[in-house]
Amino acid sequence: MQAVGRLLNFVRAQSGIDGNWEDILVTVRVAAECEVEQLRDALPAVRATGYFNAGTNGPLPRVAQESLVEGATAEFEFGRIVPGVYERNGIRNRRVAALFADIVGADVDEIALTHSTTEGIGCVLMGLSWQRGDEIVTTNLEHPGLLAPLALLARRAGTITRFADLGNGGGDVVGQIAAAMTPRTRLIALSHVQWSTGAVMPLADIAALARERHVFVLVDGAQSSGQIPIDLHALGVDAYAMPGQKWLCGPEGTGAFYLRRDRLADVAPTYLRYAEWQESGYLLPKPGAQRYEIGEFNSPAMLALEAALSWLRDDVGLEWAYARTGELGARFWDAISAIDGVRLLTPRHRMAGLVNFNVEGMAPQDVAAALFERQMTIRYVVTHPCPPSARASIAWWNTAEEVDRLADAVADLAAGNGSRTE
Repeated sequence: MQAVGRLLNFVRAQSGIDGNWEDILVTVRVAAECEVEQLRDALPAVRATGYFNAGTNGPLPRVAQESLVEGATAEFEFGRIVPGVYERNGIRNRRVAALFADIVGADVDEIALTHSTTEGIGCVLMGLSWQRGDEIVTTNLEHPGLLAPLALLARRAGTITRFADLGNGGGDVVGQIAAAMTPRTRLIALSHVQWSTGAVMPLADIAALARERHVFVLVDGAQSSGQIPIDLHALGVDAYAMPGQKWLCGPEGTGAFYLRRDRLADVAPTYLRYAEWQESGYLLPKPGAQRYEIGEFNSPAMLALEAALSWLRDDVGLEWAYARTGELGARFWDAISAIDGVRLLTPRHRMAGLVNFNVEGMAPQDVAAALFERQMTIRYVVTHPCPPSARASIAWWNTAEEVDRLADAVADLAAGNGSRTE
């Protein structure tokens, strides 16, 4: 929703306001809620349940579903490899890369399309040149999609992974990371928004620390892309991996990977599809980050991703979406913070829409199951070394009334009206 321009035009069109700002504000609020309802109509899944799980998969917009069906139907009826398909797909893929670049503050030649966040993470971990004993600093809050590749790298290359204990991510993050670094540290690998506590990491400060010590920074952007504003050039990180299916509302099996232009020579492609080569051993990869793209992409899914990203940017309005997500997330945090028997893991001063919490006497899985019985979909985290929790992904498509109902349902569970863990 391009809120400012549309709402101002709406207000100007009204009669009888005559400069009364209280009336104007009421009119604006009514117009805003009407626009939200129209946008929610474009996301049928949010009408079927209280949709609080963009941290796993976001709701698919109608325009994306229509593009997906149209693309699959065309392939079914006319074939998948008619003349011109490769050329058209290549042009389409660069359009999608350009959309990602615009959304995250990068240049299109710094963006490779991927099939998942972890694929982008692997591009860096398996593409850098390692020496046995090289060290990597990560945190106690990370997703297995980062930690498992780090473990694999340790087995293959003899690297050492050191963990900075950040607690819930609300304290001196930079200081804890700095304390875990040694002269052998070559990489800092962490999430921008932690899946396990919802904490937004001070990424620019971490990148500044890394530059001082000549250390590469790899970021897991699974929970940040589409949830918070991102300007990769301003942040100063080296690499950033993103999914398409979470807060960006695209289909599964999609994503993107950013590599800062001056780091291209440092990261060798692990899988190579697009390149010039000769039997003599001469090899010239594609220019820019496109060299990291592997294999084919599902064409209907890519069309759906393009439609979803365009809709978010042009119709919803990302700045408005980020702001609304933060406001509703804070509303939920504030509501459940006052409930006896509820313990919040998410730091209030360093959060957006992801809220992690526990209900005393209930396992996180039971909290999620009990809420689903009440037509509210959340998720849970029970993966070592992260602290266990139930997790609500509060997003711009939620209404204040939905958020309040979710908080009331959590209060009901805390009062003992749910399945208890013996």
